[in-house]
Amino acid sequence: SALPEKSFQPSRTSCRVSPDEHTAWLTSVSGSGSGWVSLFPAIFNLANNAEISSNATCGDPEPEVYCKLVEHVPGRRIKNPHCPRCDANSRHPIINAIDGTNQWWQSPSIKNGRQFHWITITLDLNQIFQVAYIIIKAANSPRPGNWILERSLDGVTFDPWQYYAISDSECLHRYNITPRFGPPTYRSDTEVICTSYYSRLNPLEHGEIHTSLINGRPGADDLTPDLLNFTSARFIRVRLQRIRTLNADLMTLSVHDPRDVDPIVTRRYYYSIKDISVGGMCICYGHAQSCPLDPVTKKLKCVCEHNTCGENCNECCPGYHQLPWQPGTLSEGNTCEKCNCHNKASDCFYNQTISDLGLSLNRHGVRRGGGVCIDCQQNTIGTNCESCRDGYYRPAEVLVVLRPGRGCLPCSCIQSGSVSESCDQDGRCHCTEGVAGDKCDRCSRGYYGCKVNSNTHTHTHTPVTGDSASRCHLLSGQCPCRDGFSGRSCDRCAPGYYGYPACSACDCDLESRQVNATAEGVLGTGPGSDWVLIGSDWFFSDSD
Repeated sequence: SALPEKSFQPSRTSCRVSPDEHTAWLTSVSGSGSGWVSLFPAIFNLANNAEISSNATCGDPEPEVYCKLVEHVPGRRIKNPHCPRCDANSRHPIINAIDGTNQWWQSPSIKNGRQFHWITITLDLNQIFQVAYIIIKAANSPRPGNWILERSLDGVTFDPWQYYAISDSECLHRYNITPRFGPPTYRSDTEVICTSYYSRLNPLEHGEIHTSLINGRPGADDLTPDLLNFTSARFIRVRLQRIRTLNADLMTLSVHDPRDVDPIVTRRYYYSIKDISVGGMCICYGHAQSCPLDPVTKKLKCVCEHNTCGENCNECCPGYHQLPWQPGTLSEGNTCEKCNCHNKASDCFYNQTISDLGLSLNRHGVRRGGGVCIDCQQNTIGTNCESCRDGYYRPAEVLVVLRPGRGCLPCSCIQSGSVSESCDQDGRCHCTEGVAGDKCDRCSRGYYGCKVNSNTHTHTHTPVTGDSASRCHLLSGQCPCRDGFSGRSCDRCAPGYYGYPACSACDCDLESRQVNATAEGVLGTGPGSDWVLIGSDWFFSDSD
């Protein structure tokens, strides 16, 4: 059936029962008056906001009369011989166990059958919490004899937290666990024990059962991952398996069906619980000191600190992965550390190999941690965005840490004239042979014909030779020739000269109208319009 809607009121005083040992632990983990740097929300009674159900309740489906055992113990004076009636008008539903009133839940008595030894009560906390302790108060009957306290994260698979038995021998015979004598103690953070300490017959009513899940365990002072996992639960189940009876009735009830036994005996044996308190807190892994109700999800949500994020502060926030996420403890806050991306990236991730090799620089300039920056901006790359991408450079006088918008500058190398897109810290590109210039945009000395195509950025360059090649015109390739020489590379004799490479002046007899000279390789006509080249000799042509 639907339970009445209740508002979350997490507070340290909302637990109706808080023994001194649990109050002390509550104060310690909350850090009240301490120098601890970890953060823990306040402990409150998780049962106040839980949904609770049981598979049996007195008066359902039929009314019945029950009697209080305390009024029917031989040798004791009867205070109130009246046996009340449990019916539709006077029922004791399971909600009474967590509503904070003086009402109680009560099971059918074994007068209705032996099956009512086995009853299950389940609490749904509606989300996963860390449970510190559970306190159960009996009402008008003794505390249960044999039973199991269980936990679950999903409501399907349950694991035991603790076993309870009428006697130490029952621990061995029924649960196959060596009993823990005296008040419960624990040797490990996840040990599940069996105890008869809380199953004694006295008191016959209003007895209490205190189950501490953290206190007394090795990891209580500095919560370990094992202890945190062991105490995490959304569902809590109480599996009642045997009602505590008087020893005088034990044999009779063991041999005979309770329905065949005098009802005066059987109607006084039943379970009753007037309060279940579950002390716990939100699981924030030591990174939050409060968890208010989220009005959208209707669940408690951690207010994360220490640069942590996630529903339970279970991960580092974006950009804070210089060190791996760790839960906060009572002695260590384990704050997530921001990556050193030199203001060039907003996120990063942790890499253990990078940390082991010391390749990541933290914000203090120390190679500690494994933060690797993601999606470096302003044309930077590297573990810490400390280098420029190919094709970009950072001037030597400019620091790695630049103002937004002042990242690496483009090299702007002409592709066909450079070896690669990279350049040095002064922006000078690495040019191919015959090409020069900071951007590889002109010919080197001794080369000519460099042309830049705006679409393809292609270059054509041709070497020139000769003793004046290093001083040739960069575009035309024309070398400055000495007298008697001509050609782009000064590799021919000029008209009127012969005998390359000496190129001596011709000694011509103009009257004989013949030039006895050789002008090998000379281009064009002779010195005047009347000179013609025939073979390798110049002749004077009479225009008449």
